[in-house]
Amino acid sequence: MKKLVILSALFLSACSQLPHLGADKSTPLKTDAMPTPAVPVPAPVEDANEVANNDTTVAMATDFEHIFIDSDMTFEGVLPCADCPGINYHINLYRDGRFEARQEYLERGQVQLITGSWLLDKRTLHLVNQQSTLPVFHFRSNRQLVMTDLSGKPILSSDAYQLNRQDSVRKIDQRQPMLGMYQLRNNQATFIQCQSGESLPVANTQNHLPMMRLYQQDPRFNNKAVITTLVGRKAADQNGIDTLYVDKFEQFWPNATCPDQFAQKKLQGIVWRAEKVADRYVPHQLNVRLIFDKDKLYGFSGCNNFNASYQQRANTISVQQLASTRKFCAEASGIEQQFTEKLQQADRAEVNADKLQLFYNNQVILELVPALN
Repeated sequence: MKKLVILSALFLSACSQLPHLGADKSTPLKTDAMPTPAVPVPAPVEDANEVANNDTTVAMATDFEHIFIDSDMTFEGVLPCADCPGINYHINLYRDGRFEARQEYLERGQVQLITGSWLLDKRTLHLVNQQSTLPVFHFRSNRQLVMTDLSGKPILSSDAYQLNRQDSVRKIDQRQPMLGMYQLRNNQATFIQCQSGESLPVANTQNHLPMMRLYQQDPRFNNKAVITTLVGRKAADQNGIDTLYVDKFEQFWPNATCPDQFAQKKLQGIVWRAEKVADRYVPHQLNVRLIFDKDKLYGFSGCNNFNASYQQRANTISVQQLASTRKFCAEASGIEQQFTEKLQQADRAEVNADKLQLFYNNQVILELVPALN
């Protein structure tokens, strides 16, 4: 038994490849195992489409949920409306963080212009204005906005909730001052622009109704064409027909005619627009206008309507005290006061070329031109 234990120990020590405790660590180990052949590593295959990493590629965003407004954009489309056929939207996004929006309620002619700032959270676009609540949109792509539901998810079930980007940025306010011949027959009005001669049907909107009533109540008109001034815009109706939409009616000018640039100008029968008061130019947007009609004159002084009697003999003129409405408009009050004062001072009137000049003591105090719009 003692011999068997000794033989087993000798056998194990002979088979072990572990170094003896006293062995020199610098002595290489010996093994009877066969060497493992080296496996060749294939050379890397170059991908023609692969872009090597550099400072640019590392800096590029890999989160494709983000979108950037780095240029001015215009989006347009009609979104659903609970109590109307739809709301026509025109939204301009500016890269400086501003937005302009135009809402038009179809068949009402009701237009609202809204400005504010936009906020972009990944693809969610918020249009911020303290007085108005606008829809929240989702950028489906940089060419399409989709309205979101109450939970903030884009409504993708219907194309009716999307706005499409236009190829170029379009001016958001298409309104402009207009002068032309207005005529109403069988509750259908037409408007012929003096400047272009274009004839347009007038949409029966809430801004047009007061104009219609005033025309119907004035016995002088009786279905006849009459010169009128207004602020409006030309747009296609639901049938694609160019139509005039009245945004602001100003007034009718009985006995006035469209100015003829080839005819010799006369004092009466022309709607004159004030161009200069003394040496000060009158801003065009104030639309300061008047007409001389027989023995009375009337007009609009930038904020208020006025009228007065006047007398003319040859070139001499005398204007009586004006009767005027009493509204206050901060942006027009200075010009209005100067204009009405000079008008009542005038003692001579001359039509020279395409201008009407009013004088006082041989000094020009007012210059007016025929109103074309």
